[in-house]
Amino acid sequence: MGPITEHNLTLFLIQFGLLLGICKTAGYFFEKMKQSSVTAEILVGLILGPSILGRISPDFQSMLFPSEEVQRSMLETIAWVGSFFLLMETGLEVNFARIWKQKAQALKISVSDLIIPVLISFIPMYLLPDRYLAVPEQRTLFALFLSVIMTISAMPETIRGLKDLNILKTDVGFLIISALTINDIVGWVVFTIILGMFAHGTLELGYVSRLVLMTVGFTVLSLSLVRGIVERSVTFLHKKMDGSSGIKVTFIILLGVFFGALTLKIGIHALFGFFIAGVVLGEATHITEKDRFVVNRLVYSIFVPIYFASIGLFLDFFSNFDLYLTLLMLVVGVTGRFAGAWIGAKWGKQDKSDVLTIAISHTPGGQMHIVVGMLAFSLGLISTQVLVAIISSAVISTIIFGPWLSITISKIRKQLFSILFKPEFVLLDSKTTQRDDAITKLVELASSSLRYNHARLAVEVGIREEQMSTAIGRGIAVPHARIADIDKSYVFALYASKGIEWDSPDGFPVKLGLLILTPMSNPKAQIQILHSLASAFRNRPLANQFTENPDSAELYELVRNSLTSCSECQLLGT
Repeated sequence: MGPITEHNLTLFLIQFGLLLGICKTAGYFFEKMKQSSVTAEILVGLILGPSILGRISPDFQSMLFPSEEVQRSMLETIAWVGSFFLLMETGLEVNFARIWKQKAQALKISVSDLIIPVLISFIPMYLLPDRYLAVPEQRTLFALFLSVIMTISAMPETIRGLKDLNILKTDVGFLIISALTINDIVGWVVFTIILGMFAHGTLELGYVSRLVLMTVGFTVLSLSLVRGIVERSVTFLHKKMDGSSGIKVTFIILLGVFFGALTLKIGIHALFGFFIAGVVLGEATHITEKDRFVVNRLVYSIFVPIYFASIGLFLDFFSNFDLYLTLLMLVVGVTGRFAGAWIGAKWGKQDKSDVLTIAISHTPGGQMHIVVGMLAFSLGLISTQVLVAIISSAVISTIIFGPWLSITISKIRKQLFSILFKPEFVLLDSKTTQRDDAITKLVELASSSLRYNHARLAVEVGIREEQMSTAIGRGIAVPHARIADIDKSYVFALYASKGIEWDSPDGFPVKLGLLILTPMSNPKAQIQILHSLASAFRNRPLANQFTENPDSAELYELVRNSLTSCSECQLLGT
């Protein structure tokens, strides 16, 4: 490899600017169509790569994206950085400690969703003809790898789908994310072990045992001892450093780099290190929703588009596309993940309507399949045909997921139910500035109005808030709980004129807190109410009215009008 010349730098800047600009533009329109931006980014790579532009004008394509080693490596370096930080950001989205407190139901779904897809897919993958195998002698590892990849659902795509339908903050939304988190951690441990065995070229018991011990040991140590060190470090930075300096974001990036280098040193792939770094950071008390948002924008605005576009730049999809293999992976993968989550939800005795939502939310393959596929391809475990089939099936499953979940949720919302909201359920507060104090006052208002046990209600609402912040942005939070012994839904409002720090995703203080109580016997009610309110508050002029210090009557009318957007709700007390 020779030195980097001015020509190399000029061409790299052209490549980088062209890819980033087109990817972000195409991604914007795809998101408007409720589709993943990853699909747009891969499509951009296909258009500019040998698949399309290379066929239309091969000379121009090779001039724009030459195969020269120095030039190609510059773009590939950015792509690798993108894959590293994509995995770290995925880990950062979860708080494993909170999830583990609610592990009973999530573990049932996760265990089933890890075992069932493997049982369904192992034999079909093992019986594939030799022409699909990069190394026919490694058939067992090949089949095991493809079976395990079938267990992994795309958590970023699922989170986006749940957000679009305004059900991420519901109880079923949290349960889905909890199960997917456990799946991701276990899945990446298994992936790391399989890839390590392949790289070593043997199934020799001593090596396999050492690799398993190193991988599991690193994971356990990171989530226990190292987690405590990271917690204290983040707390120190939060208290001693200027919060506006971005020092916490720098710390997040540096920890990912350190974990990545450490895992490479001990014989585990760097991607796993970045993912575990994200999980460890996700549990830190002072890593706020705003910090996560900043990292998310950094990763998805720059690195991720280049990573996914680069896949199509150097692969001829049309020459390596195999319809049979793609359909096999799509059908086996979606069926396995759906069946696994369905059985796990049934095992956990979830409500019938929630079972279907949970099962569908586990079906997309998305970007995690693509990342793992690219990693296996770079190590020589799978052939180009198999990689193209993995990417194609992952994209198709993601495209299917959004409309499928939307149709399912729309059917759930057709059931009519009652909401009670009265003028006396509104509280104006000019002193409260802390989340716990606001929730306490809402619980007191609700318990006295309903003559419901105060301590019991406080526990139910507190548990839900501890799992995941219920702030939805634009100065609004929606704490909620499912309660036994009530036959209709209730809404209580608190307006805090000074603003409350509520770990909101946009970083703004909360001024309106809406406590939503729904019957335990009707889980559909919570989904419908939260969806209706979130949809109403997406209207910026309406959301802004809640920050203009309304009096009690004005606030009641604003909330009431927001609730009336729920076409399946019978609003009482008006």
